[in-house]
Amino acid sequence: MKTIFIAIALAIVMTLGNTQDLPEPGVCGVSSIAPKPPSRIVNGETAIPHSRPYQLLLVGFFPNGTAKYYCGASLIKPTHALTAAHCVAGNEAKDIRVYPGIHEFTSSLLTPSAGIPAREYFRHESYNSQSLANDIAIIRLQTPVVIDNVKTGLICLPPSSAPACAVGTPVVASGWGAFTSNKNITGPSRPTELNQVGLQCVDAQNSDCRRLTYTLFFIQDKSKLCAYAPNKGVCFGDSGGPLVRERTTASGQKYLEQVGIMSGTVDCSFSKPSPDIYADVRYFSSWILNKIKESS
Repeated sequence: MKTIFIAIALAIVMTLGNTQDLPEPGVCGVSSIAPKPPSRIVNGETAIPHSRPYQLLLVGFFPNGTAKYYCGASLIKPTHALTAAHCVAGNEAKDIRVYPGIHEFTSSLLTPSAGIPAREYFRHESYNSQSLANDIAIIRLQTPVVIDNVKTGLICLPPSSAPACAVGTPVVASGWGAFTSNKNITGPSRPTELNQVGLQCVDAQNSDCRRLTYTLFFIQDKSKLCAYAPNKGVCFGDSGGPLVRERTTASGQKYLEQVGIMSGTVDCSFSKPSPDIYADVRYFSSWILNKIKESS
């Protein structure tokens, strides 16, 4: 089995039973700027600026204010962000910033004063850094994000009635992750603009997916799901970012719903095409709602 790399940008050195505390489709999952059909993140496909207003950049800083890594995250309430547990593990909340409403990645973003500080964060109690089980975290922001659905917007989370991400379901991942296996936080291997990639949800029984989501090849880790497309994928720096699908309300309104949180990749599929693994948001729905209530 190949090593599973956490898709974090390194420095150069369970169902939702009640959605009353979360936005409804139409309030979440919409944008005034329609996204274009996605291609890939690795090798680069630039998203239309601000067409994914729920996308956040998350940066972790050393105590001296120097950036040490970055991840993705998504805005689920004006006061709360969703990301991967490994994007916050080992950090104090005061050293974490999120940056809403951005498209172009510049060095000026790698300063604490440019972002919104985390007030606190909740990492899943059963998170395992080796297996990436339960790789999910909620961040409570010190100040709320002003939502305009142009540069900033909310992503919808699946209700209890939402189906699982069926095999072949089109999904889109987005982030500022690397184009190559270079792990430096800045440089030519990094995009200057938000990129996106079109994938499909993969059968959990798929042999490549089983290697990533099963223990001893017969105990399924239901906290994970896989997504894949030939010659496409996510890479270092995309961790914590959203995997979304399009859904339609009973009245016919289309909206985006987050089904996964980018968790890990097998060498960004550079050596061999392989699915990437995501935390399954639907599996964690009740945990997410409880943490929001605890911190609101």
